[in-house]
Amino acid sequence: MDCVEEGGDMEITMARYAGFCPGVRRAIRMAEEVLRDPGKPAFSVGPIIHNPQVVEELERKGLRVLPEDPAEWEEAGLAGSRVIIRSHGIPPLLTRRLMDLGAEPVDATCPTVKKAQKAAMRLVGEGYHLFIVGNREHPEVEAILGHVNRDAVVIKEIRELKEWWEGQTRMVRKVGLIAQTTVDLLTFRSLVEGLITEVPEMIREVSEMKLINTLCRNTLARQAEALQLALAHDLVVVVGGRNSSNTEFLRKICETAGARAVKVETAEELDLSEFKEVSRVAVVGGASTPRKRLEEVRCLLAGL
Repeated sequence: MDCVEEGGDMEITMARYAGFCPGVRRAIRMAEEVLRDPGKPAFSVGPIIHNPQVVEELERKGLRVLPEDPAEWEEAGLAGSRVIIRSHGIPPLLTRRLMDLGAEPVDATCPTVKKAQKAAMRLVGEGYHLFIVGNREHPEVEAILGHVNRDAVVIKEIRELKEWWEGQTRMVRKVGLIAQTTVDLLTFRSLVEGLITEVPEMIREVSEMKLINTLCRNTLARQAEALQLALAHDLVVVVGGRNSSNTEFLRKICETAGARAVKVETAEELDLSEFKEVSRVAVVGGASTPRKRLEEVRCLLAGL
């Protein structure tokens, strides 16, 4: 926990794990390489990363974000273009759709997400009933489901697991479990434990359970550091996109540790009245948050 600053009587600590994670850094680099070729239009399937400010910067350089509905892609005129597959990945059917429309896909899927996709395919291929711990609305989870023909159950609460089990009409002998790469460790652990403690009928019937750890190491490191910072500070500023799930998990971890947590996308969103009589503040950021955004927050607080 380095980079300690003094803002008046306030101690400000910058998280060591600040700035883009390796997967996001790779996606941004690939996008910028595509944009260097002015001869071909450049698109992306949805926002490349979950950070509106970074996406806007890429759009100013010429990147166009395709509509969420693939039925509208034909109107975009993709023939001869290059289309970047976002860091969260997309279902294989959509990649084929891009190629059918004459586009050249550029796969910027995070390597850790790729491993999760392969783990899902392996478990389903081996006959396991697959559970994915995560948010079914998240594009990463949607991409994983697309790689297994949606033959999986997405859960983020033990209640959903119970409901699925009660709806079964046949015996279940093999269960496989993976996680959305950015799920927080506490959620993942509680659901794994819940398989045994909360649904005992399942354990009596299931003869084989296989768990593949698909959690992102960089994300886990950020979560562990956020917990340590929250325990040692009065307030934690969490910087990141409102649509970023890993940033939201950081906020929840800080609050679980008993610290006040303020989540913002930029320094301009800070309500400085919240920092009155606060002596120790930590600044942490999501995996898709540029380090400069955290520095801007630090500098603003240092001026108080």
